[in-house]
Amino acid sequence: MIKKILKSKWSLLIMLVCWLLLLWSRTFIGLANGCETSAFDVLKTSVLMLFFTFIWGCNLFLWDDEMRFFYKDDELQEKYGEDDAGEKDGFCEKLSYRSSGTTDGYNFGLSTSLCAVLVLAVICMFSFAMTGWTEWLNLFNDSTYMQIGWWNINKKYIFDVLMLIVFPAWSTFILRKVKESGFSITAVCFGSVQILALTLMGFLLYMRRPNIWLVEMVIVNVVTLILIVRSYIWKDIRKKGNVAALLILYMLLWLALLSMFYYNGQSITEYMGLADSSPMNSYFTNVSKIIGNASFTGQSLELVNDPYVLQFLEDSHYLLTSILFYAGWLPAILLMAVELVFIIASAGVIVQNQRHDGRDTILQTILFGLFIRVVGGILYSFGIPIPILLPFTGSVGVATDTICIGILILSFLSSRFEDYSDLIAEEILEDLEEEDDDEEYDE
Repeated sequence: MIKKILKSKWSLLIMLVCWLLLLWSRTFIGLANGCETSAFDVLKTSVLMLFFTFIWGCNLFLWDDEMRFFYKDDELQEKYGEDDAGEKDGFCEKLSYRSSGTTDGYNFGLSTSLCAVLVLAVICMFSFAMTGWTEWLNLFNDSTYMQIGWWNINKKYIFDVLMLIVFPAWSTFILRKVKESGFSITAVCFGSVQILALTLMGFLLYMRRPNIWLVEMVIVNVVTLILIVRSYIWKDIRKKGNVAALLILYMLLWLALLSMFYYNGQSITEYMGLADSSPMNSYFTNVSKIIGNASFTGQSLELVNDPYVLQFLEDSHYLLTSILFYAGWLPAILLMAVELVFIIASAGVIVQNQRHDGRDTILQTILFGLFIRVVGGILYSFGIPIPILLPFTGSVGVATDTICIGILILSFLSSRFEDYSDLIAEEILEDLEEEDDDEEYDE
């Protein structure tokens, strides 16, 4: 079944149907728990975010036609070609590097990226230095908001964008430019400094949030770098042990940063920020009650008469737990099946949409991020101390997860449009060749 969905031409439609079912479930529990006042609030938010994602994505693709940020791996070879023997000589190779912005192991695109990273680092340092002196630039002091001029930005809304889109895109660009530079020492140092700086800025931005935010960022960032290395540079590296050592050092760096928030005797629950003051009102106590007393279908009378459970669910976004309370085990099992099919269908959309350029890593990272949300959300719904909500559940998740879905849809449609355009161009070319042949025959 999984292989059929992955290869099915209906993968996009299946993903969209599952997405709408998840939005409907979110609307149901939102109205039942008092989070929403209208049945169309969640749908309006999703459609609005999808609209803005399409506008942003189309502009990004148009910009890429000029800047070639997401260029294909074989474009340099196609552009400069090979000599008659099938091998590039030294002069041709240097010409290729210089034409792509690389000269003697020095990459102009890489240095430009380094300048941008350094500018961001200076802004971060200035924000630290001006703490308590000014309010117009405050990036790190508050756990939820950051102030930039007159803008008061909620960090929750940009978390997924930074983790699933910006970091993968930027890291892919950096490592591919390092590859173009022939893995020179200068290029490797420049690339390592940039990735390290981007990582530290993300850490500083969210270090005041509950630790699960940083744990999720660690997992996604590490997997992102592994995907980039495997997809774009691994086969061209002679000393693969050096790259593996750098990845291990990157993991150790993250472990060292996470260990700063741990103290002796701290439990996993406390580390994740889940310690409750009252055992009767705690998350785990009420989840245990709901799991143990939920009926197969419909509501359980024992749960309905429990004031602590009712208070626990009020204004909450716990999707699977709420479904168990209101509808029973059968709808909850169906919901988990929909989540699973949604992930498989999303994977099918990506598998059938391999572009062989920098966008592949972004799509794969988005899929991995959604996979973490599904697995972590289901485990958390059953009392495992991993405070991650299911996709499209929280007020922020509805918006940010819809952005991810919008990018998958837009990339799929763009790929299909390119294939259709190429097919039309080939047909026109064949018709022109046939007309030329007919004219030569008549003559």
